[in-house]
Amino acid sequence: MPNVLKYRGVIEGFYGPMWSHEERLHLLRHLRGWSMNLYIYSPKDDPYHRLLWDSPYPPAEMRRFGELAGEARTQGVQFAYALSPGNTFEPGNPAHRQAVIDKLRPFIDLGCTFFPIFYDDLLKPFDPAGAEGIHQAEAQAVVMNELAQGIAAHCADARFLFCPTQYATTDKLPYLCRLHELLDPRIETVVTGVDPEHNGVIAHTLSDAGLRRYAENFGRRPFVWDNFNAHDVAVNVLHWTPYRGRGAHLEDLCSGLVLNPQNVYLFNLPIFGCLGDFLAAPRAYDPHASMRRHLVELMGEEGAPLGLVLSQWFTAEWAEYRSAEENLPPLNGTLTPAERACLREKLRGIFTPLTDFDDRFRRTRMDPQAAARLLPFATVLQRYAIIMANLCSGSVAPASAAADLEALERFLYRLPASLVEYAKKVFKEWE
Repeated sequence: MPNVLKYRGVIEGFYGPMWSHEERLHLLRHLRGWSMNLYIYSPKDDPYHRLLWDSPYPPAEMRRFGELAGEARTQGVQFAYALSPGNTFEPGNPAHRQAVIDKLRPFIDLGCTFFPIFYDDLLKPFDPAGAEGIHQAEAQAVVMNELAQGIAAHCADARFLFCPTQYATTDKLPYLCRLHELLDPRIETVVTGVDPEHNGVIAHTLSDAGLRRYAENFGRRPFVWDNFNAHDVAVNVLHWTPYRGRGAHLEDLCSGLVLNPQNVYLFNLPIFGCLGDFLAAPRAYDPHASMRRHLVELMGEEGAPLGLVLSQWFTAEWAEYRSAEENLPPLNGTLTPAERACLREKLRGIFTPLTDFDDRFRRTRMDPQAAARLLPFATVLQRYAIIMANLCSGSVAPASAAADLEALERFLYRLPASLVEYAKKVFKEWE
């Protein structure tokens, strides 16, 4: 069955260092190969996107946007510029409404037809379950409907995307119910999480049932902003879990899905490939096989096996989700001497083969840019493995191993949180 999900792509929507112009061009040239058709420009720390939403971009920056729009047309994909005026926008101020139109007119002239307006992460939050939530919903709906009408006067084919202030739940909160009741049907609405048993902002599942519940509760299909491997601000973290945990019927249940990835562009390339494979055939998708295929594209045949090792240990970890620890024997309460001896042997078997990982990585032929970016993670994994292997062999005391781990963390800050926490539990167990 052909994919009928209307909008599918990538949103540059994180806090912290932004992508370069060349990286955005690279993305636009590869979207179709990844079964995607949309790139949304929305970096939180671009001041003209958020704090200076009512100020025009400098001419040099507009020329770069023109290049992005032109490349998107050449590639047959959509480029969308998002605006986030919510912190200082005054709904009753006609000059503010006109300022939004004026800000977006140059993008209309560039051929943009999809217009995201975001009211997320406001500096002055409100209770979405109370009377203020209803008031805010009514004010935001009026603003968006008027903006949609004003933009459509200049772009007849215009469609719109709105990110509510509460964007991480399917609960029938008064704010969300009233907002969806009033919004123009041309306006898609963002959600980041639909399953109440998990963190709603960084959802490690997006189930068919949860997506269906959104439509049932609010009368329209959700547009998913997926923070699957996002890690705002951090440029020294590798989130390399293959894309997974998403329902198999998105094309029937969503109006769109965009992935909000991590700051370092190169780290996202295998994940973009995995997402593309999922979008192309969600019910036949194999995360591990897809990840290996795209690691070959990034690192070459020789480097890909080492990339898979990095993917095993540097996983997407957010909130209570600690996936790297899944590689390790569970630690449940106080161990008996026999259980402790068994654990030692298991850990030695896991970590001893990794005690030369950095050395092997340096000797492996692969793309030099990928090698340079990934080498620090190979280094820290080897050093962690040596600490754990030495502890399990009895060559160092727990206190010494703990000091080595602290030094490793202090200078590199690249280890997944679950690996650090697991090691500390082991140290305490063997004191």
